[in-house]
Amino acid sequence: MFDLYFLGGTNGVYEIEDLVELLQRENSKDIFVATVPEDIHFVQHICVVSARSKRHILALAEFIRKVYKKKCFKSDPIPRIEGKDSDEWVALDLGNIALHIFSEKTRKIYDLETLWSVGAEYDENITKSSEVVDLLENYSSYLKDLKPLS
Repeated sequence: MFDLYFLGGTNGVYEIEDLVELLQRENSKDIFVATVPEDIHFVQHICVVSARSKRHILALAEFIRKVYKKKCFKSDPIPRIEGKDSDEWVALDLGNIALHIFSEKTRKIYDLETLWSVGAEYDENITKSSEVVDLLENYSSYLKDLKPLS
């Protein structure tokens, strides 16, 4: 079964199904996968998981990266572990998949699942009014006619 993890995918180094299976095997929790619309031109999938501890976050990221290095072609870029110094969240760009590994507490704060499943217009953290933005919008009509001094 483990040999399957060393075969490259057809859409990237990892197929999303293989990554999910590997994450399950490594005891990640609450795996969420969303397909990213093609017009965004980012990745094909977003994958969000929770880990039990800071140590588990880093161990998961390093293991996923290690398997990636075994599966990839020499021409494939090796993903960096973004946020490696963080106790709460790391991310890996696997080419066709963006993987986010969170502590449970931080995952609830950022709630990427809502953002990627229902859209930004329904994410209360994005649609919340900001005093600074409101202030700038109120005074932008006064600023639009200003011309630079020369």
